[in-house]
Amino acid sequence: MNILLSSYSVNPYKGSEDAVGWNWTVTLSKMLPKANLFLVTKKFNEADTRKGLEELGLKNVKLIIVDVPDCLNWFREKHSAFHHMYYMLWQKYAYKWAKNSGIKFDIVHHITMGNYRITGSMYKLDAYSIFGPVGGGQTTPKSLKCYYKSQKIYESYRDLVNGIFLKLPSYKRKIRSFDKVYAVNKETKIAIQNAASINCDILPEIAINEELMSLEIEHTEKDCIEIIYLGRFIELKGLMLLLDVIKQIKTDNAFHFTLYGSGELENDMKQRIKDYQIEDIVSIGGEINHNDISNIYSSADIFVHPTFRDSAGVVFVEAMAHKLPLVALNQSFSSELCEHGCGLFVNTNQSKEEIIKEFAENIATLIEDSELRRKLGENGYKYANEELTVAHKFEIIYRDITDD
Repeated sequence: MNILLSSYSVNPYKGSEDAVGWNWTVTLSKMLPKANLFLVTKKFNEADTRKGLEELGLKNVKLIIVDVPDCLNWFREKHSAFHHMYYMLWQKYAYKWAKNSGIKFDIVHHITMGNYRITGSMYKLDAYSIFGPVGGGQTTPKSLKCYYKSQKIYESYRDLVNGIFLKLPSYKRKIRSFDKVYAVNKETKIAIQNAASINCDILPEIAINEELMSLEIEHTEKDCIEIIYLGRFIELKGLMLLLDVIKQIKTDNAFHFTLYGSGELENDMKQRIKDYQIEDIVSIGGEINHNDISNIYSSADIFVHPTFRDSAGVVFVEAMAHKLPLVALNQSFSSELCEHGCGLFVNTNQSKEEIIKEFAENIATLIEDSELRRKLGENGYKYANEELTVAHKFEIIYRDITDD
């Protein structure tokens, strides 16, 4: 059996989309040892991916490097709009290689990038075609768009592009050409189904790493509850909203926030912390080494992620692997987590002031209720280890279409 993995983003030593591409490669190599896997990716990934394949001894994976002409490579590192242009061009070259390879593929799987608008052309091959899981249908709640400054124009542009794509006959034709389509969240599922009138199942793209599976975690009672955020300090992640929330938390119990990360908002955040006079309960932890992440999660009591429109969020799974209850906006991947009782999630169909109030109340509730923290943490731990594994996703996607 020949399986083509279209994985523009893949890297054994990185997170996000790169980790998604790599996790699928490793899982399929192990689950389908008799299959020939053709991993198609860009030149930028070559050195790290070859190293990772050698380290794990994945003999049934053949790395195929496809690249656009060197004179156009400068597009890749520019603004995200140019990045998408580069990616669409790369998809053309990837399909050209597959078409002219002389290989009869049995399955083609478009893995990354996980953008529902950009389908590529692999569905044209005479093979069973899989698209996703993909995201991109989620949007920032209207009442929270006031937190955007530099991002405001891009968000308007993004909303416009989403609306146009879903009406294009060419997009509808392409998405219908896949044998199976998976979305990472409800918003993307609804967008695809409304546009193309096809069945689209929800399947989160993120998965728990093997080193984080079945950790032996026990959170002890503490005099001061530690609440953490991990991620970039950018407008999209909702850090300024979080600071507004922290200012409104009302409880007699001691608590402290540590915000780990860095980015363009850091100076604004420090000034806001000073203006609100909350220096004694909020600290900027800076960037952290990958080797220290587990210790940070283990020593915390609550995880907050105020992001406005992430498709999913690897940090959610990392937090759940360490039995931390979550507090976030109830949308996108968080909606799935809410249904599984992994935390307390804020209704976004209300005003900014109401969102801030509910967010603050949710945090205060968890600060004061150790039994609820334990229960929600256990729910997330169970969900992550039973359903958010790449092996579980393999069973859903591949078991019925392979002989192995």
